[in-house]
Amino acid sequence: GARRKRKGASGRPPAGRNRRRAPEPALEPSGWASLPTDSAGLVSGRLLADDVVDYLTFRAVCSGWRTSTSDLGILALSKPQLRPRGWIALCDGDAAPLDGAGEITFFHTRTARRLRVRLPDLRCHRVVGFTDGLVILLHKRATVVRVVHPFTLATVELPPLAPAFRSAIKDRGALFHMSAFVCCSPTAPFSVVASFVWKPMVLWTQPGRLRWRSFTMAWWSFRTSCPSKACSSRPPRGRRR
Repeated sequence: GARRKRKGASGRPPAGRNRRRAPEPALEPSGWASLPTDSAGLVSGRLLADDVVDYLTFRAVCSGWRTSTSDLGILALSKPQLRPRGWIALCDGDAAPLDGAGEITFFHTRTARRLRVRLPDLRCHRVVGFTDGLVILLHKRATVVRVVHPFTLATVELPPLAPAFRSAIKDRGALFHMSAFVCCSPTAPFSVVASFVWKPMVLWTQPGRLRWRSFTMAWWSFRTSCPSKACSSRPPRGRRR
């Protein structure tokens, strides 16, 4: 009779005689994922000029679109055109988030779009200011001030506020009525100015500095000037302490 093929202990032909299948060719991306790099760059550039949130949404669609666009990184804080313009935070009067989940709801004034953003360690901070969509946080214990881009989570940490506050303000209750503003200039890094209700004095610093500086403002300018108009990347005018 016909000779039977040798089989291994498992009853199958020896492994050495198995035929190896050729690897299947990788599937090329189709549809919108196959958008050419130059076209993806053109679309993302127009989205970025209109709203940075739309740009970030575009990058999150697929890996191909992420590789053809730039990660904003820390530039999202330093360049005003990369900030979430037109977005305002919905917070109550004492600058606390609307809920206890560590989230802040943002509202776009032109499109009526709403987004809930979760910020890391928000429960350990007080929200003391918003400028151009950026969130300014004050750590409740360490008094470290942080400027956060809510949609990229890029963060700049500033020195603790306590030393300058104790020497210049000398009113613990004023810390609970603190407001902070981000001020920018085309020729210098952005600054942060902290003001206090009924105190004719402000504290000023920039990223990279080791401490805050205090400036006494004239009473008439303190009563009549708007902080957003008085801010600049340079220290405020007045008597330095």
